[in-house]
Amino acid sequence: MNCPRACVIAALVAVSAIAAATTASAGPPADPEHARLAAMSGTWDVEMTFWTRPGGPGLTTKGTSMIRPLFDGLFVEEKIEGTLNGAPFTTLAWTGFNTATHRYEATRIASTNTIRIAETGGYDEKTNQFELKADYPFAGDTWHQRTVIQPTSADAMIATSYLSFGAVPEWKGVEIKYTRRAK
Repeated sequence: MNCPRACVIAALVAVSAIAAATTASAGPPADPEHARLAAMSGTWDVEMTFWTRPGGPGLTTKGTSMIRPLFDGLFVEEKIEGTLNGAPFTTLAWTGFNTATHRYEATRIASTNTIRIAETGGYDEKTNQFELKADYPFAGDTWHQRTVIQPTSADAMIATSYLSFGAVPEWKGVEIKYTRRAK
């Protein structure tokens, strides 16, 4: 009874190993989708503003973002660290471009809650921005998140997350202004 399961697992491991060997020998991806992710790599000073409810006051804080490539540029990992209301927090995110679906995919977690946010979206050449969307359960409702990331120069970008749930209309929930640190 366990033999079919073991065979499937062995096949998945073999396919993954073959794909990894093929990718490793090819070098970093040269396509524009992965180049956009690579351009975000570096250490950034961030100014974050949080709005916990529509029309409510914003709470602004500063922190640091470190974005680094993973697996020879197939993905990037971001770690944001800061302090909010006197308490330290960390946010982690992993983002890649799925060549099968032709979509960017990101997974985000934070030290401030127990949810995982899985976003999917694209890049608009005309507006020069990413737009990723997610639906996830939180606090008894299904939340909708739309994140827009605008690289404004090689050394600056703005990420804005718009939130909504239930009958509450979408509002700007988070804005992060990135400024690249000098090397």
